[in-house]
Amino acid sequence: MPDPKALEDFVASRNILAANIELFHNGHRDVYRVIAVELRKLLCDGKNSLAPRMFPNPKMHPLRGRLPPELKKSLVFSMTSQVKFDGQGGSRIIEMFDRRAQMIPLEEWLNQDLFNKEITIKNLIRSVADKEAAHSDKTYNNTLNLSRSIKLVDEDIHKQHIVAIGEYQLEIMNNTISRYPDVFGKHEA
Repeated sequence: MPDPKALEDFVASRNILAANIELFHNGHRDVYRVIAVELRKLLCDGKNSLAPRMFPNPKMHPLRGRLPPELKKSLVFSMTSQVKFDGQGGSRIIEMFDRRAQMIPLEEWLNQDLFNKEITIKNLIRSVADKEAAHSDKTYNNTLNLSRSIKLVDEDIHKQHIVAIGEYQLEIMNNTISRYPDVFGKHEA
């Protein structure tokens, strides 16, 4: 059973993700930054990360379309996410993770190559959270320089990927809350 503070913070993170994902899809595109901060708190702060404090040894689905190592060596950019275009200039990532594949441990999941061998899921989350959201650094890092240079329709590619990671985490959180009503009880969202 998780400690009461972790439980409260988990439900709050779930609610913050849900509200901001909805805002993003309703046109408030800058809230991807808030989503990145929540993802960092949940997944990317080492032993202090909320997900492993709540659930020892969390596992998640790997990215879809992972490339073999020999192709990664000289790869500049790759995107394996499935995108839906609405025909009116909008787009949305609808599938980023392979739910048919065997789940992998959190650290391995975070260290998957996202756009190339230099940019992992963890690098992207931390870059957005640290350089754009929780801080306003004077310069971007290599992760953001690359992801800001590639557009999905007319939007920097990292924005929709942060939201897609947030949507996947929200799905996991909702499933967890529904499977353990005795643990979440009054904290249910």
